[in-house]
Amino acid sequence: MRNVRANKGFTLIELLVVIVIIGILAAIALPNYIKVKEKAKEAEVKANLHNVQLSVERFAVDTEGSYPSYLIGGEPKYAATVSPGGASSFSDVREVEPQEAVSDPLIRRGYVDAYPRNPFTKNGISVHQLQLSLPTAQAGEDPLRNEGPWAEELGTRFGPYCTTMGSVLCDARYRNWNYVDLQNGSSTEQPTYCDVEYQFWDMWQGNKPLPYLPGQFFYKGAGPIIAVGDMDPSEPPIPTDTDMYMLGGYGGIRTKGKDILGEEKPILYTRRSDAGSQWLASAVDSDTGGAKPMQSDPGDPGDPTGGGGGGLDTIEILPWTRSQSSDSEYEGSPYGPANVGDSNDQLQYGNPNGIRDGIVLVLTAGEDYIGDR
Repeated sequence: MRNVRANKGFTLIELLVVIVIIGILAAIALPNYIKVKEKAKEAEVKANLHNVQLSVERFAVDTEGSYPSYLIGGEPKYAATVSPGGASSFSDVREVEPQEAVSDPLIRRGYVDAYPRNPFTKNGISVHQLQLSLPTAQAGEDPLRNEGPWAEELGTRFGPYCTTMGSVLCDARYRNWNYVDLQNGSSTEQPTYCDVEYQFWDMWQGNKPLPYLPGQFFYKGAGPIIAVGDMDPSEPPIPTDTDMYMLGGYGGIRTKGKDILGEEKPILYTRRSDAGSQWLASAVDSDTGGAKPMQSDPGDPGDPTGGGGGGLDTIEILPWTRSQSSDSEYEGSPYGPANVGDSNDQLQYGNPNGIRDGIVLVLTAGEDYIGDR
């Protein structure tokens, strides 16, 4: 008698059911995997930011409490050749000589050899292309880029492969710094290019973020202002000392983050026009244009007890930059007018305006920023 061996297998229906189940499981697991992966990168950004803060605090220890006026980021290296379509986009990498000529204060003074790697950037060619054409009010190019006109002397904002963390908020106060050649003692004024404007504020306007480079950081210093003589109202005066700062890190493209930055709100100073009257301050409400008292009222100009009816003089001063100018380059301000009695400097950390900025961590002088926004 012949043995018949039965060949068993899966039917088409069974295979389709298995494929559908696998697809459902993948649809559930993949978004969670992407989210976990992005959170891990944000955790690395936070760790990197703490390392930068340690260098900033070490800088202050050696300068008797004065923090860096500005930061650039990047490295004292640059790629002399960029080939966007090649296997290696950045080649002929060279070091800036001497290192003490680099624009960034932490690099040129030896507190860091290079800023931390940006965990969100593997191929930096997109970063380089953004540097070639900045989509901001200050449209143009970032000179601190590979193949840039100043990279050989001042370094690069995002490093020779555009994979290093860099500072991305404009600071119009420190356009130049004084370089002293240690060999011959000569002194020359060099540009900082910390006033190059990337649009890294109010990122989440609605439910979709503006295009930006995740994993970067911002740094803004502040300090007391002593006005001497006539000052140009279009130029922000330089603080006598940088005794406070804000350092923030940006998360992934899907992260709304904190609301820290907004348009700088001016402080309205008012005084009676008669001689000897003191300037008193009020915070200007940018939404209504009205003034909120910060100090005592100078009095009705018609009030005989107020020193005569000579009228009122007013002037608006931006608290962070101390400028009378309201140019667009001052947008993205991390400081707002302080409440009465909060600060002799009339500044408070954070300038929220109801639009999230994609910032996952903010550090301030000596401590973390507590505000949960």
